[in-house]
Amino acid sequence: MIAGYAHFVQLAESLQWDETDLDLTADRAAWPELTDDEQATVRGLIAGFVIAETSVAGQLGSYQAAARDDSMEATFRAQARDEARHARFFDLVAAEVLGVPGANPAQRQDVLRGYVSSELVDLFEHRLPATARQLAEDHTSLTGAVGLYHMVIEGVVLLAGQQAMLDTLGGLSRELPGVRKGMELVLRDERWHIGFGSRVVQGAELGAEQADGLLEQGETAAKVWGDLISSDAIESAVRQHRRRLKAAGIKFW
Repeated sequence: MIAGYAHFVQLAESLQWDETDLDLTADRAAWPELTDDEQATVRGLIAGFVIAETSVAGQLGSYQAAARDDSMEATFRAQARDEARHARFFDLVAAEVLGVPGANPAQRQDVLRGYVSSELVDLFEHRLPATARQLAEDHTSLTGAVGLYHMVIEGVVLLAGQQAMLDTLGGLSRELPGVRKGMELVLRDERWHIGFGSRVVQGAELGAEQADGLLEQGETAAKVWGDLISSDAIESAVRQHRRRLKAAGIKFW
């Protein structure tokens, strides 16, 4: 096992990108020509990402404060920079490609909540912030907080949604090349985030109850996308979650 977390910070530095560099010209032209069903699926997924990334970007301060050493704190800080960029990217797509009304991100987010399940909103706007508040009060809950954020939310919910979006983009009647490029960059960032979370969990001593809890959370959370992703995609996300937990040394009794 690599000691410390500095290698994640170095990796994050090498993967930086700017959402404003993405060319969405072709996407804006193609959007009105998509079918109603195609637009509905893309809009629902983008809505979920806007709500999710806006929330997660605002929660990492508690994780930084609870970090066990400087290298872990720096890694959380690097991740927070990524998450803020992801939130800006998805809001940019919502505003400039989908034409979601609103004078600012908060107003557009109010509109987009209507396109996702109440379970998704609850996970990102209630459960995750509550976990972050608890972590701010009790730093010893860091492992459980990382389990929810990195292993469940990023490793199951967001990863499943990102893969569903890429699959959707690949089957559209008109291409959205700027959105696809941005999604690929987001997914690249998420991979190291999940690797970092796995490393934190791997270094903890989890008992059977905590291990089973992480597995159950993943199985439940994968369903928050509702009809926006297929049952096969949900099953695939849960299988990956179980394999990732086992790779981190977690046993299930």
